[in-house]
Amino acid sequence: MWTVLDMLRRLQHAFPQVDVKYDPDTSSTTPIILHIRPHLDLLFSGTHQRLHTICLRKLRDPHPPVTLRYKDTVLSSTEEVLRRVGVSRTFGPTYPGDDLRYPGVWFSFEEDGLPEGLKGTQSEDRRQEVRRVLVSQKAIDGEDRDALDEVVECPIMAGDVARAVVKVGSYTRAHCFSSSSQCLFF
Repeated sequence: MWTVLDMLRRLQHAFPQVDVKYDPDTSSTTPIILHIRPHLDLLFSGTHQRLHTICLRKLRDPHPPVTLRYKDTVLSSTEEVLRRVGVSRTFGPTYPGDDLRYPGVWFSFEEDGLPEGLKGTQSEDRRQEVRRVLVSQKAIDGEDRDALDEVVECPIMAGDVARAVVKVGSYTRAHCFSSSSQCLFF
């Protein structure tokens, strides 16, 4: 976490507003969120302060514009709307449900948080727009992990991720924010 904070301090012109959110009563053991306005939320585990989850929000907000790429494919940009059908074409089939979940990547169609009430009907609207993308460590050996658990040390932490590119306005900076072997470029 301290490396990311240091980088954000050096690049204040590109990331002018960063909020640090944590529980002051149990700050040494509860997760910490870096909210980098308006698009990124970085969730760090409480004890070891390792990057746990990346949330990319407000994909259509043009101030500043966001381009989301996977490999050589532009998934979302100011000209390209990311829809359910585009995710399915790029990543393949997944289990039925309101969200599209793949190992290490989750595409959500809700703006922020979960919908109110119980999830009743599953939306299969192929034109449905992706509102949030979450990237997290893939489960090891199929285990289910809670979002508040500590990050499990794994080979990806030793440098298997090549890069993540953050483009803010007219600036392009290469920064590794990924905690998954399925690196998204945004």
